[in-house]
Amino acid sequence: MKSEIKLIFKDFLMQPPPGVKFQLLIDGQVVDDNIVQNDDRPRIYSLMSKNGQIAITLAGKELSSIKTRDTHEVTVQIVGNSGTKKGMHTATLNPGKSLSIVAISPWVKVPLTTSGAVSNDAFYEVEYGVKRTNETRTVKVVIQDMPRRILMEALSHRGSTQWAGNKSKKSLPHPTLRQSVEFPPNTNKCNLFVYDVLTAIGVNVALIEHGKSKYLPYFSKVSPPLAGEWANGQRLLNSWKVERTPLPGDVGAYAMNYSDASGHVGFVLTKGVCISAGWEKVEVNDAGFRHATGNANPSDHDFTIFRRYKHSTPQ
Repeated sequence: MKSEIKLIFKDFLMQPPPGVKFQLLIDGQVVDDNIVQNDDRPRIYSLMSKNGQIAITLAGKELSSIKTRDTHEVTVQIVGNSGTKKGMHTATLNPGKSLSIVAISPWVKVPLTTSGAVSNDAFYEVEYGVKRTNETRTVKVVIQDMPRRILMEALSHRGSTQWAGNKSKKSLPHPTLRQSVEFPPNTNKCNLFVYDVLTAIGVNVALIEHGKSKYLPYFSKVSPPLAGEWANGQRLLNSWKVERTPLPGDVGAYAMNYSDASGHVGFVLTKGVCISAGWEKVEVNDAGFRHATGNANPSDHDFTIFRRYKHSTPQ
């Protein structure tokens, strides 16, 4: 008697997540230990029973055999570099039948270097809002080193109203100058949130001479970089590279001549997801990516630049 299992992987964007290591288990026995490729072709496993055993083949290659049973439990799990395992999907296969598994995971494996290498396999799962459609989705990313420090600090403030537009907020003291800047009520504070997060983990963010500014009323002398300055590829080059493709921990920004702001700035969690200070609270949503993902209002703007910290430790 012949049975069949068709297995295909999708991430939350309905694309194959290449480079993800997985295992297919039948009745608790690992029959395939492999890596997801960058294509949409299903993996088709053929199961043929004979003399109390079931032989399993994949594309003509023999895999481990299993014992014959009335039904079989089929499990797909993700395996991290250190052996960490997380189940994705479990289903029942009846002998003589075909079982199709589309393992849809909200997890996207994000490379942290230009070579695509990932040396840390800690998994983080974060819900985020697709604001214009009032949806909630989940994303999992692999992050390490400085991006991890940045994002863990930023995510620790999710939902906080400390940076709300209607509140007064004093910046953390600058690590070198030892001075703080107070943002009064009725001012946007997305740039202050970025500054405070980076300062909290020991990154020395340059304060910029602004004088009197229509974006920061009552401010003079030096203050944290504005969103428009993060979006300017000629500024902040001592510590921040200019990139056009986002990775976790990047500062994403765009410049826009609003009446009360110079644009918007926040941290990239993964492509399509940002954590930033909105008018009411710190939010994890699709700000800065709405046109790219098809969820934009005409007044929305996408990030035009991504700033990546040059150093492996806070400087």
